[in-house]
Amino acid sequence: MTDAEQPEFEYEPGLSKSATKKLKRIEYIKCHRKKVRERKKEEKRNVVKELDPDPERLCKRDRIQLEKEKLRLSQSSFPKVVIDCSYESFMSEKETNKSRMQILRCYNLLKSSDTKPFHLHLGNFQEDLLLNTLFKEKTPNFESMYITKFTEPVYEKFDMKDLVYLTPDSPNLLTTVEPDKVYVIGGFVDDNIRRNVSMNVCQIHGITTTCLPISNHFVNTNHKQQVLTINQVFEILHLVYNGMSWKETFDKVLPQRKGYVSVTCEDDSLGSNPLNSMFER
Repeated sequence: MTDAEQPEFEYEPGLSKSATKKLKRIEYIKCHRKKVRERKKEEKRNVVKELDPDPERLCKRDRIQLEKEKLRLSQSSFPKVVIDCSYESFMSEKETNKSRMQILRCYNLLKSSDTKPFHLHLGNFQEDLLLNTLFKEKTPNFESMYITKFTEPVYEKFDMKDLVYLTPDSPNLLTTVEPDKVYVIGGFVDDNIRRNVSMNVCQIHGITTTCLPISNHFVNTNHKQQVLTINQVFEILHLVYNGMSWKETFDKVLPQRKGYVSVTCEDDSLGSNPLNSMFER
């Protein structure tokens, strides 16, 4: 602070010269601290305007504002990822609540990520679903969340040529996540891991299916190892779409407790937007 910027201070009657200097010093420090606080606030406002992804430079209020802006922008982003909520009849209440929590993890990934987002949808999302009831009871801000909800089946909502349904029972390996496609993840938590539930639906309606190339990157994988949670599939798609290789993505997301053993794979191109199979968990 220059001399010109120092606060004016007059000697008060009855005070010694040293006491007056001490008071003047206190006023100087107060003024200096106020200017520092104002400068820091201005810096934080500029960071938010630029959508600076560094959360350590943001106060809580600005961080929330930044997250909302990211989520708002995600609704105009591609590709679209739909969680198909039509499998409730196959789930217990406990499993349905697990699916709710996994959907929230997908949403939180969009909220915290500084990479290219997905446009998240909940399809076949009927008003009378237990899942909807659980969201309203246990997720107070559910109605204001930046998630597109629709009640129609995915094959009625979107053009069939754009649909890619991810299922671990598909014989087709996903190689690329394309921005103009609609990728569907089955909103299905099945602790017993029943086969072909989503695959049968796709065959009836002629929907293109695919699966994550887990078998290309790990030795002797079984069906159980290819069934992932909703949020794991979502995160894998998101990471690969943003440039991470399949191997790096699988190593990051897949739980080691399931016993995956990596193999060398020549066709592990850097994430040119691959998407892989629908998962029923």
